Amino acid sequence: MGLFYSNLTVYRPARPALVAELRRLKRAAFLSPTVHGHTVVFDKAMDEQGAQAIERLGKAVTKALTCSALAAVLHDDDVLYLWLFQDGQVRDRYDSCPSYFNPRATESEPPSGGDAKTLCAAFGRADRQAQVERLLRADLLEGELPGEQERHAALAVELGMPPFVAGVCYSSVAGGYVPEQFIPSEFEGIRFEAV
Repeated sequence: MGLFYSNLTVYRPARPALVAELRRLKRAAFLSPTVHGHTVVFDKAMDEQGAQAIERLGKAVTKALTCSALAAVLHDDDVLYLWLFQDGQVRDRYDSCPSYFNPRATESEPPSGGDAKTLCAAFGRADRQAQVERLLRADLLEGELPGEQERHAALAVELGMPPFVAGVCYSSVAGGYVPEQFIPSEFEGIRFEAV
């Protein structure tokens, strides 16, 4: 069985406003330290990987705080799903392997969705558009990336996000499992905050 995780990276709102909004929404969640304007929300309901619950949370947070956020779901190490939210709307969706749940598919379809220009603009990284586009379209079977978690980690770097967005979710934080490689040394001793 492969790795499963989900989280929501929120860009630019002040941390106290994000905490207040999550409390208002009555969410069970942990918040990461804020890194270069990015705060990662590890929401308990997101661990179920239900698209409707993810979209409700992303829309609510970005509408209330007038901001951008990227939800990410890794399913069984095999598929990466992304949702871009801005100001209460879903602006983009990405599926790294659209044929994954199709039992009649005879070959893998290329990734669908994922607008590099829109993603980069949402996170103030317009200069990274070519790199983001390359990562979104990379064919894992051709060896361009070793896996979907690595795709997510590379996209996070290009979008200016902290490295722990790739691999950490609510249940891993709740269980005390936050791999050291996801927390740079300058964050030693800073705990993830429970909301």
